[in-house]
Amino acid sequence: MDFTSLDKNSSEQIYLQIRRVILRAIREQALPPGQRIPSVSELSELTNVSRMTVRQALQALVDEGWLYTVPGKGTFVSGSPRVEQNLQHLMGWTEEIAAQGMKPSTRFVGLEIIAADKTIAAHLETQPGVSIYRLVRVRLADNFPISVEKTHLRYEDFPGLDVHIQKNSSLYQVLREEYQVYPVRALQFLEAGEADGFAAGLLEIAAGKPALLSERITYDANGRLIEFTLGVTKAGFLRYKTEMSAGGPTVRQVIVHKNHPRP
Repeated sequence: MDFTSLDKNSSEQIYLQIRRVILRAIREQALPPGQRIPSVSELSELTNVSRMTVRQALQALVDEGWLYTVPGKGTFVSGSPRVEQNLQHLMGWTEEIAAQGMKPSTRFVGLEIIAADKTIAAHLETQPGVSIYRLVRVRLADNFPISVEKTHLRYEDFPGLDVHIQKNSSLYQVLREEYQVYPVRALQFLEAGEADGFAAGLLEIAAGKPALLSERITYDANGRLIEFTLGVTKAGFLRYKTEMSAGGPTVRQVIVHKNHPRP
């Protein structure tokens, strides 16, 4: 790790500069997963800054999931996967993670029939008090818990879902094969937040830790609303990807012609 670029006169706080150097080393595999990083004292000497500042940098990386601490042994580089989700394509978790060369899995937490409150009813375009399914699952990549999802569906639309979902953890596959319902479009909303006690327990983190909160409303090929899903994802473990354009075909032609590298 090269800390010669640290600038105490910069507008960027020094702990953030230290964080950036360590993160670059992790991303470039100079610090591979499982490796112990230098101690706070060692980093303090290397950077010529206070231990408190170094601890602040390391804690930020721990909170983001890049590092983890083993009491009495030190701080290590996390071996957890970084998942990328393409916002331009509607795919189920199983398909999305498998496409990235990781092993997708889902931990079934529970499926219950509840009465829709006003908020859920509004998102499902139904009336408060009607019966709906609430499906709770933990999403994992390479056996590492990434997110918790609470999916809500209208009970009357999917009779017997409780039986089918026990046999197949892929909801979208169940919808296609058992109900001939094909998800084709979704609205997704994302915001920074904190993991509540329920989600934190399933994600094996402390309650109140930073998390990415999401809402997704999915529609089928006929424009009918299918599901409303609330998600809580560990901060630092999921990266979203989309493509933006400043114009029409002209912009794309220029990019292709000049062979610009992908970012």
